[in-house]
Amino acid sequence: MRKIYALVILAVTFIQCWKQAIGVSLPEVNLHKDLFSDYNPNVLPQENESQPLNVTLDMHLMSIDNIDEKRQTITIKAFLEIKWIDAFLRWDSTKYPGVSRISVKNTDLWIPDIALQDTFDELTDFGQAGGKANVKSDGLVTIWPYKTYTVACKISITKFPFDKQKCEFDFLSWSHPTSVLVLNTSQKKPDMTFFTVSGEWDLKGSEAKFVRQMYVTDSFDHVYFFFELQRKSLYHVMNVIIPVLCISVLNIISFLLPSESGERVTLSISIFITLAVFLTTVNSLMPESSDEVASFSIYLGLQLLGSAFNIFVTIISLNLFHHETSRAVPRILKAFVKGCCVKKTNAHYQIGTDASNENTVACLNDMPHERIQVGIECRPVTWKMVSRAVDKLCLISAVCWHIILAASLTISIQY
Repeated sequence: MRKIYALVILAVTFIQCWKQAIGVSLPEVNLHKDLFSDYNPNVLPQENESQPLNVTLDMHLMSIDNIDEKRQTITIKAFLEIKWIDAFLRWDSTKYPGVSRISVKNTDLWIPDIALQDTFDELTDFGQAGGKANVKSDGLVTIWPYKTYTVACKISITKFPFDKQKCEFDFLSWSHPTSVLVLNTSQKKPDMTFFTVSGEWDLKGSEAKFVRQMYVTDSFDHVYFFFELQRKSLYHVMNVIIPVLCISVLNIISFLLPSESGERVTLSISIFITLAVFLTTVNSLMPESSDEVASFSIYLGLQLLGSAFNIFVTIISLNLFHHETSRAVPRILKAFVKGCCVKKTNAHYQIGTDASNENTVACLNDMPHERIQVGIECRPVTWKMVSRAVDKLCLISAVCWHIILAASLTISIQY
């Protein structure tokens, strides 16, 4: 008997628990049956066809994933919040106790055909591939399509790596004009609650804007999200700009290297090759376009040109330095040496000490007759002095050239 009583008690307990569970879920089960028994997801959910359906679109930005200068694109990660009133999905919450909202698959509902213009991904079908919608008793439907969005964006590289970019994301209803569907936004700028800072770009500003545009005979509503971005330049400054400036200074210092060292040509060629490598590295980051050229690329190109000229002048200077001493220095080169204020640094030549020296004789011939006296010092112009004069002129020119280039680069980046 005890076993029978135990079985009866267990059966009664099971039936009560089962009834309680059914009682909790039964209103929601009945609600789904009542709502979707004759629901058609292909029909626009509006009771009055003369009134357009209002759809609100907001954005919650999560991250700036990439800006591709070569492809001229920007990629962000975000989720949208799209809301509308579905007139066919309303119910009296008193008839379904405890059920004020339900969760429904997106594929079972009518979804607005929101499209993102100039995208490199799927044009429409936001949220229809998967996910669920939240439906309230008053018919308010909310979906949160989440994905990575890539759109075309004109990237201006003139001020690289201190450039600022402004890109836009244009959302609209692809097939419904304003007379059928009104698209709007409740935001003044995208929500940044879940935003993660990028390591390459700073988000300086954002804006959400509603625009109504005419197309042929009807208008379409657009919701724009604008993003103003500034490149973080520290990486490029430390790894490109500072090394290039240091290498450029070596072009100046090369003229201070004595011709006797025999290393001037090697140094100049090494500087030229290094600048060429940096120019290739910088240009590899830039789009292959003739519309815009980065100011820093122009600076590098002009520095490369100056380095090539430096090699040319160095060869000429070394040729003059090792010129045959038996050949007299032309008067124009003597005037050039005098203008550069180059003086002979070795021992003085005096009359009577080396009468056979041709340069001394040339010096005497150039002096007035009344000033030729024994013991008067005479410093003849030699080819080595001409070489030093060329180096001195090129040194001054190189300093001016680098100052002008640096000032021009600074002005172009600032303005």
